[in-house]
Amino acid sequence: MTHPVDGKVVLITGAASGIGAATARLAAARGAKVIATDIDGEGVTAVAGEIGGHGLVHDVTDPAQWDAAIAAAVAHHGRLDGLVSNAGIVNYEPIIDLDMELFRSLVRVQVEATFVGLQKAVAQMRAQAGDEPAQGSIVVNASVMANEVAPGIASYATVKAAIANMARAVGVELGRNGDFIRVNTVAPGPVRTPLLEGAIGMEAMQDPASWGDVPLGDPSEPEDIAETILFLLSEESSFMTSAQLVVDGGWSLT
Repeated sequence: MTHPVDGKVVLITGAASGIGAATARLAAARGAKVIATDIDGEGVTAVAGEIGGHGLVHDVTDPAQWDAAIAAAVAHHGRLDGLVSNAGIVNYEPIIDLDMELFRSLVRVQVEATFVGLQKAVAQMRAQAGDEPAQGSIVVNASVMANEVAPGIASYATVKAAIANMARAVGVELGRNGDFIRVNTVAPGPVRTPLLEGAIGMEAMQDPASWGDVPLGDPSEPEDIAETILFLLSEESSFMTSAQLVVDGGWSLT
């Protein structure tokens, strides 16, 4: 039995660890042809080797490297069907005291890189469509923090809100243009990833008391988010665009 992503050519950024790596593994296991990219060359090469995909060093802030990543997908597989814009960084300092260059780095990696990735992926999907309406699916990994008042993590919440709104706007714009390129957003809550562990420490990650305000009692696993991303990449979500799927175990409602 084939899966709805079987045969799709998917580019996944930030694929060396966490949600990106879980998505690359799951997509490949279900038959997708994966181009995995990350600024961590060693990590992404290991993931790509594990899944039988192609791994590329990719600084998402560099438009030329976006061109190279998409060109690699086309060179290996002839087209691009999906993009998972997942690469990101975080900052936990109070925004009112945050150094401007640190804030700009968040903007470059999250907002500017998402902007460039959307432009480049859409251009390729349109080019390969010829005279037909362009087809494809783009999933932007935002955060439940895009919708929350977030003292102590306000800079991260700010850039995640920006990319979530960008994805909504682009999805509507493409549909009105006659393209069948769907653009949707995943908004994870706390996820058991190296990024979160580095922020709160291993002891807090393992302490059930840390997750007392999550109704389901635990942080999610990267694979939980990957399942949602694959749903949005697949034709099972064919009438969804400019949507945001919150995957947080009910945390944002407490």
